[in-house]
Amino acid sequence: MTIFALMTALAAWFSVWRPPESTGLRVLLMGVFLLLGALFALTGGFAYWWDGGMRPARASPWLLIWGLLTLASQAGNLLRAVFEGEGGTDWPGRR
Repeated sequence: MTIFALMTALAAWFSVWRPPESTGLRVLLMGVFLLLGALFALTGGFAYWWDGGMRPARASPWLLIWGLLTLASQAGNLLRAVFEGEGGTDWPGRR
């Protein structure tokens, strides 16, 4: 599960750095990454809390970290939407 969360976080950040041209695909990716990021963050937080109390040697925060990074990437997408919106400035480094 941690590898899948890592790959999701990398794909989410890639969609921030190199967004697709299609607006519909951007919205779809944003919804998918928000859903997966929230799922990973909540599941990782619960697993870290549970393992910290029951099996301290096995407690790992990585699933929580990848979930939070996926959610942070979507904050970057929202910033992009604000910068590229009507009357806004251009996103730094845009092609």
